[in-house]
Amino acid sequence: MRFSYYLNPQTPGPDDDERVIDEVFGQLELARSMGFTDAWITEHHFTGYNVYSDPTTMAAAVSQRVPGMRIGFAVAVVALAHPIRFVTQCNLLDQLTKGKLVVGVGSGNAPDEYDGFGLDRDERYERMHEFLDVCDLAWEPPSPDGFEHHGKYFDFEVHGRIIPAPIQRPRPHIAVATGTPERIEMAGRRGWSLLLGPQDVEFIAARLQYYFKGMDDAGLGAEERARAWQHTSLVRQLYVAEDGEDWLEELDDVLDTYTRKSLRANTGIDDLPKDDMAKRRAEYLKHGWLHAGTADEVFERLRPFAELGISNLMCWFNFGHMADERIRASMTRFHERVMPRLQEIKPREDLLPALIEVNRDLATVASIP
Repeated sequence: MRFSYYLNPQTPGPDDDERVIDEVFGQLELARSMGFTDAWITEHHFTGYNVYSDPTTMAAAVSQRVPGMRIGFAVAVVALAHPIRFVTQCNLLDQLTKGKLVVGVGSGNAPDEYDGFGLDRDERYERMHEFLDVCDLAWEPPSPDGFEHHGKYFDFEVHGRIIPAPIQRPRPHIAVATGTPERIEMAGRRGWSLLLGPQDVEFIAARLQYYFKGMDDAGLGAEERARAWQHTSLVRQLYVAEDGEDWLEELDDVLDTYTRKSLRANTGIDDLPKDDMAKRRAEYLKHGWLHAGTADEVFERLRPFAELGISNLMCWFNFGHMADERIRASMTRFHERVMPRLQEIKPREDLLPALIEVNRDLATVASIP
């Protein structure tokens, strides 16, 4: 297992944006010194759920502040973008990172974001699929003199080529965040990596069953499988507490802030009645992104994913307006007391089929939650 720094810091308001961005770069530099190999960058607009919003501009800055780290999107919300502009930006980023870019894509879901860009959220999947078709065309054009596309959402003619060319040929590596069996199998067939969210290990195993089936159906070779698996990644919020610390009490404001910010970002709802908000927070703590507690407790929460063979853990330390010094202290404890133990774990070849067999209902549903 390797470790990546995941960037999705919330911001209290416009007077704090500069401070939060500066702190993020400092945390990235600390992460690199601790042996974190990647920086993964997400995309959220308008609500304060993310301080930098634009993943491509942030990626360019990261490539220069912490050179040598691989950079990935987790994810770029491509349904909000134009594919020719996106391919051009990704090619330049691939040059800036010396071929260490992973292009993670997704449709997004936030009502406020689609309203802000003047787009119909109900068309997001159809729009994304056409977007990716155009990207295929742009990265592997049929003619060196140009290409054209005439579709429902994009209509253009390119005279010439996309400049610059990427270092990775014919394209930077692709990863996708998706939850339906059909699209998971499609990712496997195409040799794309899979970006995995907050589900328990049983649900992750169900997703991987479809993913590997797609690889098998396509007859992917060992090299293609290894590359896809190398960047198949799991993201988790992490807080490693001091010995004797009551982290639930210490992080009470952080947890409330994150619950409210994520509610607004994902649903467009500003607030809920007190009891409903309490239920949402309880569900977040029980089944959500966060693994918090002592070093031993965090290790035990992460152990099943290391045993499953997940090769990249995206570590989300900065969330809920947490103070920079607290973030750095948690990172240090994770680096000293958790990372080495996870790296010692050997994947269990029997674990995936065992999880699928025990949880057969999760692996056969038409649409995985």
